[in-house]
Amino acid sequence: MSEITVERFTPDALLGLRNLADSNPEIWLDPDTNFIQILSDSGVDSPCESTSMVFRYTTTYFVDPDLKRPNNADTLSEQFYSDLDGMTPRTACLPGIWEWFAHTVLHKFCIDRFPASKAKNLPKHIKEHYFADDMHRRLHTMNVASRLWWLAHTAHRASNASEGAYGASAVIQHFAEHAQHYHIIAERELFRNDRLLSEFIRVLLGEAQGMSNDGVRELWRRLNIIGGGLILDALPREQLRDIIQEQTEEVMSDPPFVQGRNALRNPDRVLRVLSLGAGVQSSVLALMADKGEYNIEKPDFAIFADTGWEPPAVYEHLNWLKAQLSFEIITVSAGNILDNVLNGISTDGHKFLVIPAFTVNPDGTKGRLVRQCTSEYKIVPIHSFLRERLGLAKGQRAPKNVGVIMMLGISIDEAERIKPSRFEWVTHEFPLVDRDFSRAQLINWFNNNYSNRSLPKSSCIGCPYHSNAIWKQMKEEDPNSFMEAVYLDDALRNSDKVRGAVRGMAYLHASRKPLDEVDFSAATGSDDLLVAECEGLCGI
Repeated sequence: MSEITVERFTPDALLGLRNLADSNPEIWLDPDTNFIQILSDSGVDSPCESTSMVFRYTTTYFVDPDLKRPNNADTLSEQFYSDLDGMTPRTACLPGIWEWFAHTVLHKFCIDRFPASKAKNLPKHIKEHYFADDMHRRLHTMNVASRLWWLAHTAHRASNASEGAYGASAVIQHFAEHAQHYHIIAERELFRNDRLLSEFIRVLLGEAQGMSNDGVRELWRRLNIIGGGLILDALPREQLRDIIQEQTEEVMSDPPFVQGRNALRNPDRVLRVLSLGAGVQSSVLALMADKGEYNIEKPDFAIFADTGWEPPAVYEHLNWLKAQLSFEIITVSAGNILDNVLNGISTDGHKFLVIPAFTVNPDGTKGRLVRQCTSEYKIVPIHSFLRERLGLAKGQRAPKNVGVIMMLGISIDEAERIKPSRFEWVTHEFPLVDRDFSRAQLINWFNNNYSNRSLPKSSCIGCPYHSNAIWKQMKEEDPNSFMEAVYLDDALRNSDKVRGAVRGMAYLHASRKPLDEVDFSAATGSDDLLVAECEGLCGI
């Protein structure tokens, strides 16, 4: 143990700072503000004074006053605590010391970590972060400096009592990301016991991931009630751990106490659904899941959104899949996309062309129509059906204990197609990406298991996102489908119904030539459009 000299503000200096905070709080926004100099210039003689404190080790902050001060918000508390090794809540009770730290060592940190958001609240913001309004307030609520020390002190207490379950740095990181958890713990008398504190934080780091702030308060409330009949800190660790885990599971099973439906335990109605495009990726994913391979969970059912204009091979393959799978394939539809485009209307009857056709505007500039087909013919009918299956009325917000886990067949080489769900009650899952499956690997798996079959390419016959290779293959191997695409392409420019829905001249091919005149051996730059734009529901 060693006794060292510590700086602190004098009472006159503290009074001067408080008056300054009321009259000119803007100076706290400047990282270069020298508060000691300002106090001296304003007539405060000797703003700082020395006091002696006992520490276990000589501390960095006092031995080397020119040491560069760290500003990293998530690691500063650990270094701060180490530099003040030996300080305890009993010795760390003088507000003048902490205010000296906040105004000198930690001023820039406070600006970086806790920026003032509204000028009208600036005086309140300054007082909350730099001052201790009441000398009898607890250490963890005095100001940023004392809170930093208390946070690390709490983390070390919990870590030391955890029997090696976790380190202090993991606790500090958790508190940095979940500030309210720290405040809840700091303000509860229940956590004066180190072992109880360590077990409570252990579940926050593990089983309680996704618990809301209200959930943490509820878990504490339950333990406090139990503590009224049991002396929790006297229980064997195993029994204490069982009690906390049991209460955690109950809290995590209550929707208001979790942040998102993914974290909810024992939800009432959660469907696992596979979005089936009947192409390579989604077909192999369905077969793998049905066989239970690679720990891919089997869905409750698969759902196929039929645009009415898929190649014949896709429909034949879909019927084959239905005979192979033990789970149901449900087909939904918003109508026939070919018929609607030929009539120049969207699914709701409005005059609008939903496909991303390539255009030449009246002034000669080039453009592309907005892609609405995926939304209207895939997303809307699928999610309308799922809402109905869950018993949700149109427009009704889904309660947290109701939801869908939707498996999407995107492979690792198309990972850029990964997108979050548009709907809060639907969670997207990507089993193939999670297992690093490429499209080539999926084809190889299929060939090894079904050597007498091939996998079709899933997309509308006249999709403008077709690569030249697909157009060429269609022209050679499925001429009837190719002629349907040629018919639509011609109608885009020559049908009055279609022309009324588009400004300028529209084409299915990026070259902006009639489809039957395109040389498909030439590169067009459009080969990757499907990957880049469609949301994991087309082409798989």
